[in-house]
Amino acid sequence: MQTSDESIYAVGDAVQIRHFMTNELTTAPLAGPANRQGRIAADNIAGRKSEYKGVLGTAVLQAFSQTAAQTGLTEKQLKSRNMKYEKIYVHPNNHAGYYPQAFPVHMKLLYDPDSGKVLGAQAIGGEGAEKRIDVLATVIYFGGTVYDLQDLELSYAPPFGSARDAVNMAGFVSSNIHIGDVKLWHWHEAEKLAQEGAIIIDVRSPEAFEAGNIPGAINIPLGQIRSRLEEIPKDKIVYVYCMVGFSSYIAYRLLCAKAFDVRNLTRGYQTYEMANLPLGGHVGELKPYDPQRN
Repeated sequence: MQTSDESIYAVGDAVQIRHFMTNELTTAPLAGPANRQGRIAADNIAGRKSEYKGVLGTAVLQAFSQTAAQTGLTEKQLKSRNMKYEKIYVHPNNHAGYYPQAFPVHMKLLYDPDSGKVLGAQAIGGEGAEKRIDVLATVIYFGGTVYDLQDLELSYAPPFGSARDAVNMAGFVSSNIHIGDVKLWHWHEAEKLAQEGAIIIDVRSPEAFEAGNIPGAINIPLGQIRSRLEEIPKDKIVYVYCMVGFSSYIAYRLLCAKAFDVRNLTRGYQTYEMANLPLGGHVGELKPYDPQRN
């Protein structure tokens, strides 16, 4: 933290620092990094060798009843640097669904498609969203991969988490993709696919389909897939989705077993719907988990 004048040190919001992941010069007006820089400056002034290793940009804020947090690189930053990446979305609850006041945590994870190294993450939702981002910040700092996420042993009791924590879930989903068990498609591809006449199948119930769907999709409920295989062409890629990606994953496996070329929408219609809110739209009040509704 020494400046060009060896007698002057500078820390905090006023200084340029290196990004931990890209080594690029940046600024980060965050209290945590500023305090660590102060300690490092004091160490050096006192004669103890100490060096600031860079900033990840881990941050959190409260937006009305919701918590939003992030760490590492965003998709926009990765694109602007022409860095290779893959992304997944998960929407688990912040604690066990049967315990009162369980709220969803909507999480986006970015990782290197070759090495599996975690590159960044964002989360928004109920209490505990920031806890998951803190765990991911630690994994990124130590160069961890998506496989590390699925293996982490995190504290669990019904009021605080789930036996399969949101971080573990992100690891399960991303590692399945990384090893080639699942091929994805993303919400932002839907409009182009529909225009091209792609085969998009909504495997939810007719009632859920009528309540909202991706334009151009046809409705073949999961329970009818086997009896309606003749309606699905084998010479085209088949794009499947459900509400959060679980039922469509089962459809994906079934269709793959029947020699179809399939893609599963990462975290389903819920992600598509949230990403396509009209200007001024909102997702409504954050409501506790309701097993009957979900």
